[in-house]
Amino acid sequence: MIIFNNGKYKSILAAEQGELEQIKSEVEKDRDFRPYYHLAPSTGLLNDPNGLVFDGEKFHLFYQWFPFDAIHGMKHWKHFTTEDFHIYTEADPLIPCELFESHGCYSGGALPVGDKIAAFYTGNTRRAADNQRVPFQNLAIFDRTGKLLSKRPLIENAPKGYTEHVRDPKPYFTKEGKIRFICGAQREDLTGTAIIFEMDNLDDEPRLLGELSLPAFDNQKVFMWECPDLLKVGDNDIFIWSPQGKRREARRFQNNFHAVYAVGKLDDRTFNAAHIAELDQGFDFYAPQTFAGLENQKHAVMFGWCGMPDLTYPTDKYKWHSMLTLPREITLQGNRLVQRPIKEIYQNLTALSQISLQQQAEIQDLDRAYIKFDAENTAFNIRFFANEQGQTLSLSYDGELVCLDRSQTEETEWMKKFASQRYCEIKNLRQVEIFFDRSIIEIFLNDGEKALTSRFFIANRQNSVKTDRTLRLNVGYPKEIEYK
Repeated sequence: MIIFNNGKYKSILAAEQGELEQIKSEVEKDRDFRPYYHLAPSTGLLNDPNGLVFDGEKFHLFYQWFPFDAIHGMKHWKHFTTEDFHIYTEADPLIPCELFESHGCYSGGALPVGDKIAAFYTGNTRRAADNQRVPFQNLAIFDRTGKLLSKRPLIENAPKGYTEHVRDPKPYFTKEGKIRFICGAQREDLTGTAIIFEMDNLDDEPRLLGELSLPAFDNQKVFMWECPDLLKVGDNDIFIWSPQGKRREARRFQNNFHAVYAVGKLDDRTFNAAHIAELDQGFDFYAPQTFAGLENQKHAVMFGWCGMPDLTYPTDKYKWHSMLTLPREITLQGNRLVQRPIKEIYQNLTALSQISLQQQAEIQDLDRAYIKFDAENTAFNIRFFANEQGQTLSLSYDGELVCLDRSQTEETEWMKKFASQRYCEIKNLRQVEIFFDRSIIEIFLNDGEKALTSRFFIANRQNSVKTDRTLRLNVGYPKEIEYK
């Protein structure tokens, strides 16, 4: 075991006595933005969900974590298990402590294999001579209680024809019972793609099969594919990934990077897509991953990172950054993906009530509430929250476009760089569902036909709502997460 401690490449094993407690005291100074019912880091930075797997009894959930600050430093895998997505029990993390992960445990996925959990991940290393990145693809074995049993390197270096940007292995089983894993990659001509490896079993050495072909996707200007995920729902194949470099557009692909899905048929390594679209059209949604180990006959379950690469947030000064979305159920309507929070979130709603909203009202604890209303395909403009600085969050619909506007909230310069409005085209808008949790808003339109996930920051806020038309709101409150 090696204890790494080199600037931002610092393992939690190198923490000095009382250091994390001191950072925690900074986090606790945040009285406005820490979530109640979303997973957020106790200290430091959270990003990609990793290693999502159901072991037959409970769900294992990992996420990328740098404990010491709100920056992208040495990545660890924080690990929880849960049976109900309400009570989370801490399990063994992945901590970088070997040469094949000397600069962090990057993203990856997991599979249940026999009575074990097999977690595939990228080991970030750098060559001492010139600081050149050297990626490893690694395998960690956990038992079903969440105890780490072993880890070893599978592949050193990127395959010929690719740059050092090969990462994020997501495993799956073939019909024949072999294990394949797909990695995001960058070709030597600096274009993005994904490559697939195969193993007969966990003791085998991986073999490169080649690239995933996705002919229907416009890969122009895309320089990297991150966090690829191949899965099935019923008889349909789904490919989820995060292409970097895709040209931004006025009404879709509005962020600096995006999360995209394709629905179709996978023929060996060719994905014949019937439909390709963005997963979420809010400000802050990236690197989603689905759970392995579920039957996926009617639906799959997915988490996303409520954050974006390269962004800073007002909470950074409190030494914490980002959170995960609510767990979402993915279903298909034809060849379109539909997503809503899993049924357990709705089952755990408390203090259900109805409010007739006319012009303005105060809603108790609005900043941690669920609200739903029928839009009746009619234009509206709603302003949520207020404070002495005149800050507010706006949601509007003009009959064709939904607009979420955070221009009147606190934004860092990096947030402003990518504009302060997000648009979503939707016809015949009927139902609007909103989950507020202190500094996150998750919006689901028409039972999950479209979704917008975003951070927003209004300190010392009043839980007020203003509207330009009468609305009948259903209001409830998700239960606060419990940690064990």
